Amino acid sequence: MPATPRAVFAGLATYDVIQLVERLPLPNEKVAALSFVTAAGGPAANAAVACAHLGTPATLVTALPHHPLSSLIANDLLACGVEVEAVAAYEGAPITATIMVTKGTGDRAVVSPTGAATDVELALVEGVLPKTHYMSCVLVDGYFRSLSLPIAREAKERGIPVILDAGSFKPYTDELLRHVDVAVVSDAFRPPGTDSDPDSIFGHLRAHGVMWAAITRGHGSIAYVCPGGSGEVEVPRVEGVVDTLGAGDFFHGALAHRIATLGLDADRFADDLAFAAGVVARSLTSFGTRAWLEG
Repeated sequence: MPATPRAVFAGLATYDVIQLVERLPLPNEKVAALSFVTAAGGPAANAAVACAHLGTPATLVTALPHHPLSSLIANDLLACGVEVEAVAAYEGAPITATIMVTKGTGDRAVVSPTGAATDVELALVEGVLPKTHYMSCVLVDGYFRSLSLPIAREAKERGIPVILDAGSFKPYTDELLRHVDVAVVSDAFRPPGTDSDPDSIFGHLRAHGVMWAAITRGHGSIAYVCPGGSGEVEVPRVEGVVDTLGAGDFFHGALAHRIATLGLDADRFADDLAFAAGVVARSLTSFGTRAWLEG
């Protein structure tokens, strides 16, 4: 394997305003924030940040509008070591998230139109995988259909392992699954005709050609299947959780780092999931999505 593999992340980049509060406000009530930060966000963007932090060069392929906030997003990611390739644009301002994190629990409340990113009209993107670097892993977060599908298809054709971050089922998820090697889904992932039973979810993924899969369940164990078998991976117990924002994204970035640097190995898949869970545990102990990088 070349000395410097690279992971490519395709999908959403947002502008996040994150505020720490004692409690969420009641209707018509104003509460003072204890602290606040701004940062680039989005599943693919945060995953790329975690991957770069762990030492694997990361490129984010995304869509950003021609707007002043887009440069703030790109500059934050560059400061985190992530190369940004905005290969398409859409109208208006960047998709923005307002997030309130409750002190003492780390729970977050999010207001964002990120669901609209599944319907954003982009010019059809073909051949957008970077050609200047060796790539050993591609992760797609399922946003921007006209971006995610061509990238996953091209990576699959080139024999590059493709990971899908699927926090929820989208109208075109099944189409995307045909170009995916590893699917990491949340316990809220519910394709039509399935239920909360992991076997039901894994069965749906296998029917669409995905042989490597994991279901993350918050602080609960991670259920997984791969060509070498199936099982569960316990996640580290974290005392004094400060902020859960971005935890799932960092999990996916850490897993991409392992696959990019070590390859896809059924004998090591459970260990890779455990490693990713350990990275998440570190991220839970500080406020915002960037402070943990300094630890």
